[in-house]
Amino acid sequence: MTPIETLDRPPSGWFALDVMRKKARKWDWVALMVDIDPDDLRNCLGSRRVGSCWVRIPGKHRNLDAAWDALENMMATRH
Repeated sequence: MTPIETLDRPPSGWFALDVMRKKARKWDWVALMVDIDPDDLRNCLGSRRVGSCWVRIPGKHRNLDAAWDALENMMATRH
């Protein structure tokens, strides 16, 4: 299995599946992103390979909500 690539910016048109801490008890966050709408993900399993990557979320965020907000702001500027 190939390791998932880590990017500094979200790819245009990709979707965030989850946001999590990069390391436990730290303020650095990453997002797991895929190249297909999560609502369609179940339908495409087995028919094609789903692209995925980690995206660094810039800044230090104290909680999950703040990290999600930062990611949403990054994605809004990419579309």
